[in-house]
Amino acid sequence: MSCVTADPTVRTAVSTVREELSPRRREILSAATTVLAQLGNRGLTHRAVDRQAGLPEGSSSAYFRTRESLIGALGDFVADRLAADVEALGARLATCPGDHGRAVAEVSLLFSRWLDEPDLLTARLELSVAATRDPALAERFRRWRDDLVEMVRGVVAAADAAAEKPTGASAETLIAALDGVLLASLLLSPGQRRDFVDQSVEQLLTGLGPGPAPA
Repeated sequence: MSCVTADPTVRTAVSTVREELSPRRREILSAATTVLAQLGNRGLTHRAVDRQAGLPEGSSSAYFRTRESLIGALGDFVADRLAADVEALGARLATCPGDHGRAVAEVSLLFSRWLDEPDLLTARLELSVAATRDPALAERFRRWRDDLVEMVRGVVAAADAAAEKPTGASAETLIAALDGVLLASLLLSPGQRRDFVDQSVEQLLTGLGPGPAPA
């Protein structure tokens, strides 16, 4: 079977545990993502979200009565978007198990796609900081990250099975390093981000590949 890297413009359809959001709730939470990314946690108010969404004042508070409920819903919204991408990545990698080159290409593709949504990445960073003080918010983000760690653990196991000497690499450490790459990319100019992420992902994951064949 031939393994072909997925078209970066196509998202794989995935199932979601949470009930589908209504168009208005989705509109409000999309606006809240932008507000959080651009103004930070302190700038996330119902009024700012209404203004960003172009809605009458009081619209967002009609759906999310308190700031805490808005942040909780936003945490679900951002985490679910990331989880859907990770689930789609797992579905694609499952079609070519053990193909290390494909794994590197697919992880790089996923990260490059996330770069097209810098507000999503920045909002995730803001929510991650808030999660250090909010156990419920921390749990929302832990779920999708654990799925990503599990996938990378499979890549590491396949690499160790093919190598003469196991790498001893930790999937958790690799994900932490890849997380750092994403966050560091936000400090670069938009034109530099994709090359930086592609090169960094390749350097981090290619080292896990099987060593050269014996002469």
